[in-house]
This record gives sequence, structure tokens and C-alpha cells, in this order.
Amino acid sequence: MNDSLAYLLGLLCARGHIYPASKRIVIEFAHKNKTIEGIAYCPKCGEMATSPSGKDYLMCKNKSCQAIVDKSVKPVYEQQESTIVSLKEIIIPFLNKNINANYDLIGNEHITCLIIDFQDNETLFNEILETMNNKFGFDSFEIPAIIYSTSIELKKEFINGLLDAAGFFNSGGWYPRNGQNSSARMRAYFQIVRNWNMPVQICNFLKSEFKLPIQTIDWGHPNIRDGAMKDYFESNTSSWSREHQVKFLPEYYIDYFKLRLTHKQKMFEELATHNKNAIFDSDEDCNAPTTITKKQLKVYHKEENSKKIPECTRTHCDAFWQVCANMGCKYAVAELNGNKNYYLTGIKNCLNASEVLKNFDSIRKFITAKSIESGMKLIEKKETKERTIIRTNPEQQLYKPMCLYLEKFLSEKYKQEVVVHDTSAFYLDKFIVQKGLEQEFEFCDNFKIKPDIVGFLRASKKLIFVEVKDEELTIQSIGQLLGYCLVAQPEEAILVSPKEPNMALKMLLTADSSFLQYGRDLRIKIATWVDNKFKYLEY
Repeated sequence: MNDSLAYLLGLLCARGHIYPASKRIVIEFAHKNKTIEGIAYCPKCGEMATSPSGKDYLMCKNKSCQAIVDKSVKPVYEQQESTIVSLKEIIIPFLNKNINANYDLIGNEHITCLIIDFQDNETLFNEILETMNNKFGFDSFEIPAIIYSTSIELKKEFINGLLDAAGFFNSGGWYPRNGQNSSARMRAYFQIVRNWNMPVQICNFLKSEFKLPIQTIDWGHPNIRDGAMKDYFESNTSSWSREHQVKFLPEYYIDYFKLRLTHKQKMFEELATHNKNAIFDSDEDCNAPTTITKKQLKVYHKEENSKKIPECTRTHCDAFWQVCANMGCKYAVAELNGNKNYYLTGIKNCLNASEVLKNFDSIRKFITAKSIESGMKLIEKKETKERTIIRTNPEQQLYKPMCLYLEKFLSEKYKQEVVVHDTSAFYLDKFIVQKGLEQEFEFCDNFKIKPDIVGFLRASKKLIFVEVKDEELTIQSIGQLLGYCLVAQPEEAILVSPKEPNMALKMLLTADSSFLQYGRDLRIKIATWVDNKFKYLEY
């Protein structure tokens, strides 16, 4: 173990991929926006200035001042170019000091990838793969065992790697706290994508090895991320599952860790300096468990039992630390010591636990009913809007009769239960969850596609895609459906219109129809809609 390798292992756990066949490691460095803004201060009183909701200007947060502040006072940090320069001039030389490999960069305006080629150093590559327990991606990696037994300096380098690739520093991450010189406290966080084990491991590692506090973990769990089920109805049924955020206060970390991405280090320093100057009187360590209050109670979310959640925490949670305990946080587990009532209430010696829990259940049921009521009104409003569109859109007028025809036709053809839906207004993965089909069709979890009509063969767990046009079919008509088919490999795919293909498409199909192929023995079918049924054209 050396500093370069410890740092690389941190990068891997944050945003790394291992490709055994090509002997390569790829690290992602995200820079979603070209620039990111720092903290704005009022030139009159020195308090922080923020944008009031819906406004395009800054206002001092000091209630006795409330001066309008020019946006130009905000420092601006360039991200993309800084990432590339930092990789070329700082990170790659640091890694290359001890890791003999070939280094390259690829990327676009949103992400830069560091490619490390070990074809000339297979021994080290295999050692790294073994160190990562023969896992291949950051969504399944765990902190390597060797890191726990190495020196404090190498442990720092491991965290430096985590921070460079998964650390986020943003002036918008403040939250209200009364310090001596400011009413806003800055937070930074580790962004952990899809990996449910890593948040607790990072938290426990920082506490045990550095005695550093973690303020909270914002889990990608439906009760924690979407506690009122608002996003579920308003935008995205699974928006809760995007990521986990391990949040920390930068002033306690700045003296231990140093980032090699220049713009991130500058933002890190800016947030830490703000908090130090503000003078807060508490490290705000999570100190879990804490008492669960009535205001903290969450609705019984429809996604609590989603297969995206590990089975150990596939349950209702009112507090983030309950998820932590379920995921094995050694501090929470030790404190709870198997006391179920303590876990459910946050009260160590709860004398009337049954009464408290009964009251909790009553409140949850009430707020859940209110949430569903408002959500159904929103859905009804959306459906009314969609019906209006259908009445004026000749293509969408075809969906309902086609669904009715296909449901009967496919059930007879495949000798099993088939349900057919108009999916044109939804991404397929979200539609499946909304209709309660996720158990049979969990493999569709990442299908960000919008076929017009989908048939679901429930026993065989297969899909039928139908793309509908109300005009002559053209060569261009095939492109979108072919793309969907390459992603999802449906059992059948049908392109249909009340009108026959135009002459150019007919000529092409007659000459060579191989471009309809999307899998072995799978090809798009061309049909016309005649007398409320499909008439297939042979090519």
C-alpha cells in the first residue's frame, strides 16, 4: 500500500469501474454545470445574501438589514476545465508516481473520465481487483479491508479520493442555524449513487478513524427522501432512489483532507471559512438514535417495499437513523442493543410504547390518506388534460381501440394473461411501478423509453411494443421503435398505421428488410389498422 494506491481506491469507491477483460479502470468526475457559484455576502453588514423564492436578485439574510445585493459579488468557479487541468497536472502525476499504467482522458461538458490502462501491469491490476473483492462498479464496492489496517496518512488519502470523485461543495447547501456571526451554516456531502452499504461505512470510518462528526445521512429511501409522497404523485414515482448523501460540516474536515480537483478544494475552503467565521457552538454529530416527534412521522409510502431497497431496510422508517441501524451502523446498533421500542420511538426507556406506537400509526394513516387524496386529484387533473389531447390528436385516438384488440388477440395467441396499456405519456420503468407490475417486470427498472402501447405477458414476463402512426409509414417511422427494441428486446414489436407504408419504404423493404432485425429471430412487424384489427404486411 502507498499513497497513490490508497487515493485510487478512494476514487474507485466513489465513482469507479473495473473492466477485467480490457485490464482497465475508469473513474468518473462529474461537472453537471460549467460553473458553480460560491457564497455571496452583503457589503453593508457582512451577512450572507441569498435569492428569495422565485426572485432573480440577492437579499441580505440579516433581518435588520435586508439590503439588495448585486449578484456579481458571488465568486464563480469553473468546473469542466478545472477538472481536466487538475487531472492532467495534479492527479495523474500523483497516481503515476507509484502506479505504472497508461493514463488517458475522455469526456464531454458534463463528465470527464479518467481511463487507467493496466495491460502492461496485469499483476497490479489483479491485486486491485482482488482488493475490491472481485466486484466491478462503485454501486457494489465496499471500503477495502486493507484501508482499515493502514496508516492514518494513507487513510487520509483514501478519503481524499472519495472527496475528489464523490464530494460535493455548494453554497446552496446551507441550512438555518444561529451562529455568532451568521444564521446560515454550510454543509458538504459525499454523494453515493445506488450503493446502500457505502454511506454507513463512510460514516463509521470517519468516526472511528478520525473522530469526525457526520451531521446526517439523507438516504435514498422513500420515507426519507419523499416523506409526504409528494414527488410520487407530482413528478416521478421513484425520484427517491436517485442517491444517498452523507452530509458533514466542512470546518471539521478542512484540516484533515485536501482535494486535488482545484475548484472543489477552493469551494471546500470557502464553506469551511464561512462556518469558522460564523462561530457555531455545536458539531451537530448525528448522535443517533434521537426521539421521533409527531412532526417527523412519514406517510406509509407506496414504495416502501420496492426491490430497489435492500431487504433489511425494506420497511417504514420515520428517521434517517433507523435506516442507518437497518444497514448496520455500529454506533446505532450498539446504542439500540436490540431494544425494538427504542428503535421504533427513539425513546430509550419508553414506558408507554404501545400507546405511543398506536398514536404514531393513527397519525401516519391520517397523513397518508391526505397525501393519497391530493395525489389522486392531481392524477385526475392530468388524465383530464390527456383526454382533451386525445380528442384532438388523431394518433392518440387509435390507442384505446388498439389496446382492446391486442389484449384479446395476444391472450389467445400466448395462452396466458396479457394486459395492454397506453404507455405513451410515461417512461416504461415508471409506468410499471405505477401499475404495480414491478414484481413480474423488475428487469425493466432502467428502461427510459416511451413506447406508445405495451403488452405485458405476465406469466412469461415478456413485452410487446406497438408504435402507432396516423400517417403513411416512412423509413423515419422505424427509427424510434428500433431504438426501443435494441434497449428492451421485446418478444414482438409492431409498427402500425391506418395507412400503408409510403413508396420509398415499400421499395426498401422489398429490396432488403434486414434492418428490421433487432435480435436473433426478432424483427419489427409492419401492419395496417383495418376494421379494428391488425393486418400484417409480409416482407
